[in-house]
Amino acid sequence: MLFISVIIPTLNRCETLKNAIASAQGQTWPADQYEIIVVDNGSTDGTSHSVERLEKESKTLIRVIHEPLLGLHNARHAGARAAKGEVLMFTDDDATFEPDWVRAYAEAFAKYPEMMAAGGPVRPFWETQPPQWLLSYMGNEKTFGILSLMEPYSEFRLDQKGFFFGVNMAVRRQVLFKVGGFNPDSFGDIWLGDGETGLNRKLWERQMLIGYVPGAVVFHHIPPQRMTARYFCRRMANEGACEMYALFHQGVPHWLRLLKQVAGITVRNGKYWLAALLFRGRTDTRSIRIQIRAAKTFSNLKYVIRLTYDKDFRKLVLEQNWL
Repeated sequence: MLFISVIIPTLNRCETLKNAIASAQGQTWPADQYEIIVVDNGSTDGTSHSVERLEKESKTLIRVIHEPLLGLHNARHAGARAAKGEVLMFTDDDATFEPDWVRAYAEAFAKYPEMMAAGGPVRPFWETQPPQWLLSYMGNEKTFGILSLMEPYSEFRLDQKGFFFGVNMAVRRQVLFKVGGFNPDSFGDIWLGDGETGLNRKLWERQMLIGYVPGAVVFHHIPPQRMTARYFCRRMANEGACEMYALFHQGVPHWLRLLKQVAGITVRNGKYWLAALLFRGRTDTRSIRIQIRAAKTFSNLKYVIRLTYDKDFRKLVLEQNWL
């Protein structure tokens, strides 16, 4: 029977974290066969004290790890280093889980020793009724990255092009350390890299098999402030930074070539930046598409410009192992 480590990074979300922990405690997998590791990434809202109180009443081992260096990748890596499990399950502090969530992953990893990592369904838990424009924009998409939602299949899958979102993923501990862990995402107040997307890429490059486990269901809680065009644009701006990180992570060219890249981005997307100013505040599907494309490509532009003059930023982009 596999021992599992559930890792939950958190920062100043004490109340939502309580729900996540309670849900993680209520699993059908034997309580002595998994642990819950909460990584406090510098909270100032009494998070650690709240978790310690929950720990006293829990049949499942709960541990609090403190990671003062800000950044989701730092918190995830602190949890991975402390973990005792053969399989590491990562999630967020704004999620809750089906009772068979841990069991589904544990049994899949035991049954398929060739499976190095896996993801599962991420369904929305709307905290208020979502606006109609949002539902229309989502349509019937089975994967919706802006809100980290996915349920692409109804059956188990195992292949080299599998994928996962960070709110619902599992990876063999030895594999995570072998590939160098997660790439950074936010680095202080800078959006630097591609986080768990980068981990997906590392596994693809090594032709490691990634599973899709339909029984490992997570509910991602969506508050009202995420149901706005402004939030969608911010998420896509982050995605724009991720794209540039992936492009330049293996090597940053001479500044003249970077300026050529700047010119190309501007020529291709200038019309969208202007259109986004005209459509700001509108929520019909066409207007949303224009606004988020403008946010993403303008983020591309700012990222490349920064690479041209900021030596410290270039060093961070070129760092290969954050674990």
